[in-house]
Amino acid sequence: MHIKVRYPRGSVLKFIILILIFTNLSCATTQSSLYSEALRDIKSGSIDFAFMKLNNYLQEYPNSTRTPKIKFGIIEYYFQTKNYRNAIRELTKYIIGYPDEKSSVFAQAILYKILLEYKEDSPLIEKLKEAFFSKPIFLVFSDSKTKSYKSIFNNNYKIVDYVNEIEVYKNNELLIEITP
Repeated sequence: MHIKVRYPRGSVLKFIILILIFTNLSCATTQSSLYSEALRDIKSGSIDFAFMKLNNYLQEYPNSTRTPKIKFGIIEYYFQTKNYRNAIRELTKYIIGYPDEKSSVFAQAILYKILLEYKEDSPLIEKLKEAFFSKPIFLVFSDSKTKSYKSIFNNNYKIVDYVNEIEVYKNNELLIEITP
């Protein structure tokens, strides 16, 4: 005996739509939870675990709106752990890939500091210095211009641009001073 089961067309379509919605929601939850876990690790001081989770996040969600912020955080990790080879590589990619990000100028400053201290003969040092001083500055009613950025690792960066020098601070400590 052969039994034929018939489903109304509408219910099959509704079932497929529900599965698609559930799949999309579970992906968003996974993306959000991976990011939240990394933030919890940062808050608890587990920087190494946060770094690994942020790397996983970038591998799984490379086109996320959080990508620039996370990539800057990875750069910070390399810089903090004195992994200058990877820091230089990632900084170069970041500066080229995200020139309009608020953190880009701080990425340039970190790259400048690393090159100045560890690769003194790099031709990139002069190019970076030139980039810092090539933009016209309009200092109206002020002798300096300030820009700040808070990173995913909760570091506060500030750049103070004077007419004849630039000072870059990380957590209120002078990171580097750049003069023409």
